[in-house]
Amino acid sequence: MNILSWKFTFLLKILRYRKKVVLSNLSNSFPHKSEEEIKNIAQDFYRYFGRLLAESLKFFSINKAVLSKRVSFKNDNLIRNYLNENRDVIVVMGHYGNWEWGLLATSMHFNNQMVAIYKELSSSFWNNKMKGIRGKLSARMVSMKESVRYLLKKGNKARLIGIVGDQTPSSEEINYWISFLNQKTPVFLGTEKLAKKLDSPVFFVRVKPKSHGYYEIEFELITENPKETKEGEITNLHSKKLEEDINKNPAYWLWSHRRWKHQK
Repeated sequence: MNILSWKFTFLLKILRYRKKVVLSNLSNSFPHKSEEEIKNIAQDFYRYFGRLLAESLKFFSINKAVLSKRVSFKNDNLIRNYLNENRDVIVVMGHYGNWEWGLLATSMHFNNQMVAIYKELSSSFWNNKMKGIRGKLSARMVSMKESVRYLLKKGNKARLIGIVGDQTPSSEEINYWISFLNQKTPVFLGTEKLAKKLDSPVFFVRVKPKSHGYYEIEFELITENPKETKEGEITNLHSKKLEEDINKNPAYWLWSHRRWKHQK
């Protein structure tokens, strides 16, 4: 996989993949860094992104035994405590580290069903393809539009609800803005809305890259009483935790994403 990741990195640099987007995002997110520092972070990002692409190919062949050796867990007992109380638990992460492996590993680590909330892609072919890949390790894929209706039908056993919380709303969906990486940023409030409807504790998921193809997942409690929080409070809290990770190791976030294509 190391050789394959190097090949992907080489291709990304040769093709100058979204170079303007990457440099613009970095410059606006770190206004106090020099041009040289920004270029160095961009280089580190492309190196990691090549590794991420190589790891993504493993989706087609990876099994539970292999994934369990490559992904370790920290503070997972906190999640189990709520599940044992028969409370649904929401886990929210960002496009940081290998978030796909993070969701997949979490879905197989617990005995409870994982419901992964996803934003539908414009291409029906790729939408169905990604649903099949992401859902192969016992995770149930449910679109944002269907999520509330589906999750309100509670079964006999508590569920884990996985959400990638830093996705970009379309212009028609924007109704809330936060300060994120020194910029006004539109966000979905879906995580906290679900939490309040289900009265579910919310955890932030830190996906920490270790050596090539190895990760540690750490769970941090955001709130166990979502109904007592104000509008935007949960969203700001999990966004701040993601921001902490990005500031610590910026190369591991998805800088090629057009996160700020909408301006307030």
